[in-house]
Amino acid sequence: MASKSLKPLVSVIVIFDQVRESKLCRLLESMKNQLDTYNFGVEILFIQESNSSASLPPMLVKVKHFTIPKKQGIPFNRNKGIEFAKGEFIVFIDDDCWVQEQWLQALVAPLLQDQTIHAVTSGTKIPPSNFVGNCISALGFPGGGSLGFTKVWKVNQDGFTDHLAAGNCALRRSLFDKVGRFDEDMKYGAEDAEFSHRLTKEGIKIKYVPEGYAFHEARSDLQSFIRWQLRRGKANYHFKKKVGKVGSFIKLRLWSAKNIMSNNLNYRLPFIFFFLGSSFCLQQLGYIMEKRAVLKKK
Repeated sequence: MASKSLKPLVSVIVIFDQVRESKLCRLLESMKNQLDTYNFGVEILFIQESNSSASLPPMLVKVKHFTIPKKQGIPFNRNKGIEFAKGEFIVFIDDDCWVQEQWLQALVAPLLQDQTIHAVTSGTKIPPSNFVGNCISALGFPGGGSLGFTKVWKVNQDGFTDHLAAGNCALRRSLFDKVGRFDEDMKYGAEDAEFSHRLTKEGIKIKYVPEGYAFHEARSDLQSFIRWQLRRGKANYHFKKKVGKVGSFIKLRLWSAKNIMSNNLNYRLPFIFFFLGSSFCLQQLGYIMEKRAVLKKK
């Protein structure tokens, strides 16, 4: 029997900008009963975006705690996590998620079983919220929301997709030697879309594993929704600058919009239509705001 030290190591990276004890404990509580049952080792890294020396409260399991500078952007934070991680496999999970008991095994299994697979992703399930939260979740974000991953991003019959949901994914460390790390110019988000684009250009497939889903909180108020969509618009500006032609991405969004509408042929349809239209308008506004800000700096 192989010794424990010979097990491949998986680095689970959780990034957050402040100590939110209840959420971090909820995430660890959902993972703790799984950690000794795998045929691989696990290290958990908490990457805290903070310039202070704020410390974590007592945790349910052992974690490695690192602090990094504030407001450098999501890709910077992810890259620092990769830098600190020791594992052969890198797993990202958002701090406001919690996981089901087969989560980590499901994500890592394809990497263990097939050396040609370098990236694995899954979606999220969003528990019922208030009316606003349920409508926002129906738009398919994050990770497919209540709509479902396969209705937001296309998955072929062999289970491969062109999109990596960075908030719930597993990556072979050697992948970063092939395509580089997350692009730190994508400060407002969409770093996973840009990273996915690079993978596609290199012919690297992303394995979608439905069994690897995590739970995610709903966005349940209009103010949060507005800020989020403006930020997505700003991210879209930088994404377009990076990838150039975005016709295929627009077609994908139209396809997913059709799925959103057809999945809500009930009393919520007018409200879903409102949120979908608002999402488009706010993202366009965010795009214009960011374009003007960039031009002003020149």
